[in-house]
Amino acid sequence: MQVRINGQFRSFQGPTTIEGLLEDLGYRNHFVAVALNQQCIPKQQFQEKLVKDQDEIEILAPMAGG
Repeated sequence: MQVRINGQFRSFQGPTTIEGLLEDLGYRNHFVAVALNQQCIPKQQFQEKLVKDQDEIEILAPMAGG
């Protein structure tokens, strides 16, 4: 499946959850905000919310500095 993440297309095997996608991308145990198809997804739904082919994901992570 093809998913657009922060403006770039990435390929993944079949449907996955937001949590699975974040693990694959190396965001395990990181504080992030996620929007799926322009809708903010609460962290409590990361385990159940499915990401499907052609979905658009935005991942925002806080950065130190100013």
